Parts: sequence; C-alpha cells; structure tokens
Amino acid sequence: MNDEPVDSQPTAAEPRRSRRRRAQTVTVETEQVSIQAPTDHSGIDGTVPGTVAPSPSTPKSLEWDEPTPARRTGEQLFEVEIDIRQQSNQQPPPQAALAHFAAGVVRLIGENLQRMTQEQIERVNSMLQGVDLRDYLDPDFWKGIGMVLRYQIDEQVNFIQRRLRGEYSTDPFGMDREIIEIARPFLTFMYTTWWRVTATGLEHVPAQGRALLVANHSGVLPWDGAMIATAVANEHPAQNERIVRSLHLHWFTTLPVIAPTLAALGQVPGIPENAIRLLEQDELVCVFPEGLKGVGKLFKDRYKLARFGRGGFVQAALRTQAPIIPVAVVGAEEIYPMLANAEGIAKLFGFPYFPLTPFFPWLGLLGVIPLPTRWSITFCPPIATNEYEPAAADDPITVLALSEQVREIIQETINQKLAERTSVF
Repeated sequence: MNDEPVDSQPTAAEPRRSRRRRAQTVTVETEQVSIQAPTDHSGIDGTVPGTVAPSPSTPKSLEWDEPTPARRTGEQLFEVEIDIRQQSNQQPPPQAALAHFAAGVVRLIGENLQRMTQEQIERVNSMLQGVDLRDYLDPDFWKGIGMVLRYQIDEQVNFIQRRLRGEYSTDPFGMDREIIEIARPFLTFMYTTWWRVTATGLEHVPAQGRALLVANHSGVLPWDGAMIATAVANEHPAQNERIVRSLHLHWFTTLPVIAPTLAALGQVPGIPENAIRLLEQDELVCVFPEGLKGVGKLFKDRYKLARFGRGGFVQAALRTQAPIIPVAVVGAEEIYPMLANAEGIAKLFGFPYFPLTPFFPWLGLLGVIPLPTRWSITFCPPIATNEYEPAAADDPITVLALSEQVREIIQETINQKLAERTSVF
C-alpha cells in the first residue's frame, strides 16, 4: 500500500467558515478598493498604514468577529483579489490569465498575513508603500509582490527553525497542525491559481467518521495527494476542513528532511497497520495502490492505471468497515512529462527512480517547477463495506473483486474526464 501529501481536519467545536466563503461575502458587500500610501504612522481608523483600505466611494467597512490588524489586513487583500478577478472578466485571454494569477498571489499574501504579528505586517506594509495592488500590469506591482513573498518565506523558515529548538505538540504519527496551517496558503494557491483544480463529488466524502479514499497516482512528485487533501479541506460542503491522512512510500522515511516534513503535514508511512489504526480513529485516509508504478509512470503510459498490488487497501477497509471512495485525478500526468527513467543514476543515489523530463535535470531547480496544467478531481460514490464481515478481509476472492471494482471505476472516470477535456492547460 503506497501513497502521498495532506492538509486539514474537522474541529471539535462548530465548523469554521472557509476562506473562500469569506471572500465571496466580500464581493457582496464591497464594490471597490484601492491602495493608499501611509501619510503618518498612526492607524486611527483601525487600518494598518500602507495597506489596502476602502475607497471613499465604498460602503462602510465590514465588521469581523475578531478585528485584529492581521485579520483586517488579510481580509482587505481578499477584497483586492476579488476586484482583480472582476477586472479580468473584461480583459482579453492573455491579460485575463495574468489577472487570475495576480489575484491568486494577492490571496496567498492575505492568507499568510493572517498569521503574522503586528510588527511583521508593518514590515509588509512598508514594502507595498505606493504600490497599487489593482494595477497588475504595472512592473512595480510584481516587484512589490516579489519582495513580500520573499519576506514571508524568510519568516516561515525562521518559524520552522525556532520550532526545531522550541516547543510544539504532535499526534502519535507526528502530525503538527500548526505546520499544516502554515502550508495551507501555499497549497491553496497551487490548487486555485496554478492548477485551477475543479473538484466534483465531494458530497460523497463524509463530513465525519472514517472513509478510505483510493486514487490513481502520477506526476513524479506526490502533488496529487496534496491537491486531494486541499480539495477536501477547502471545498467540502460541510466546510469543516478535515485533514486527509495520505499514506506515502516507506522509502521517504529514510530521507532526513523529507521524512519529518511529511509527518508534520499528516502523512504516514504506507503500511496496512497504519491505515487500519487511522481508520479506527475515524480519520480520512487516502491511499494510492499503484505506488511507484504510478508516480514514476512514463509520459507515454499516462492515464493507464497500473496494477493495484495485492489489495491491502481493501483489507484495511474491510477490517474497519470503512467505505471505499474511488478518486480520479486528471491533470497531474502532465506536470512533469517523464520521458525516461535514468535507472543508473537512481541506483547511485538510492532513489526508486530518476525522472528525465524536457526540463529536468537540464534546467536545474527550475526544472522542478511543475507545469500549470488544469486539473479535475472526481470523488466517486462510495462502495460500502459494512455488508461484509471483517473476516472477509482474509478471503482473497472478495479482496480481489473489490480491488478490481475500484480500479475499473477510477479508470472509467478518468477516460470520461479525458474525453470531456478540451485542453491540457
């Protein structure tokens, strides 16, 4: 049983409103926003100098449950994001695509600002002084955005370094919710802006209780697991931000930096015992039965599902009476077009494979940037397992039949989505 990345989970109290829903509220109550350079160093009206503030023609400011400077500044940036997206509706395709990307970057900054201190926010404001965040065609816009993004990355790196020496808590598998919250804005940016993911069938994923998500695997790196988790966290109808616990290749646990990062993000080594233990705790677990055969698939074999192994995921579902939800991902096969596997180099470094793509390793680290393909993620109707006895997990015929049923559903859904797709990008 082999698998990959993560994101969020339901809170014990009432569900939180999603960030996307808050942005939609802004579009109803706010018409226009602008950037104002600071004239002094006192925020008498409650706004932070140099940040986004409502123009005089806009309705009165919205009231928030917690009107802290960080949250207020972040919400105002979300208003700018909405304004840019509205502008893009009247633009030709090239400028509209640029506007969509600019809006996503502004949203990423707003998400990160909500977790920053007052001092850090003031630093960001000083960087944006005099920059009109609605004029995404102005070179100064991208210069200011680049400075802010670099500063935010530095702050998050410093945060992680402090945690390496400091105090924090994790679950028995090493999941750290604070790290997940830090990663969430970036994953949301990749989801909404870079890959423009369309997720359907999320009503089939339970808002509470156990379930086993079974997905096709591809893309050289485990981005598909991260986007499945982001879809559930951000788009689920219950809006309770559940964390998907993806199972990854055991090989990753041997890597000094990658292993603790995956654990902090909620991922778990892909062995049946871990799947059963998580499901018994009513978690959402995601597995990728193709394993290395899927993630290291050559471009010529894209969207052709590899064999699903020995059905370990089915046994875990049967033993825990967890419903199986097939998940079909289209778009990840093209982010790193893997033309060949340099097996000699892979053995030299102890990697399971070494991809050769049109960009990697020829362009160095730039070759690691995934292509901005357009994705679709389909969550299919669940397959009930409570009609079987837990002992059915030891029946190879039952296990094989269910495994093939899941595989056929995913393959058929992929074929259907490919037929509907008009462009890779």
